[in-house]
Amino acid sequence: MTDKQMESKIYQIELLNEFSMSVYNRLLRHVHKNKIDLTHQENFIALLFHQLEETLSLNLFKKELKELEEIKHYWVTMNSLTKEICASDVQTD
Repeated sequence: MTDKQMESKIYQIELLNEFSMSVYNRLLRHVHKNKIDLTHQENFIALLFHQLEETLSLNLFKKELKELEEIKHYWVTMNSLTKEICASDVQTD
């Protein structure tokens, strides 16, 4: 991998890390606001939360560029899903 390719990969990873954390934090706020029990394995939100945690723990530097694109697609999909789940959390002051 050339220096330019490595630089591009690092930049993609940084963006992916920030984006994925924003998606995770959205769901985390939803969990706290709604007092969702994360130990309940039959709860969809609890399962999704643990799935996001597991995906966050991936070492992105060990992934190929194609895999990074697939992971990005996953987070874009989770972004849409968590927005839909959390839509009812919008505060009306």
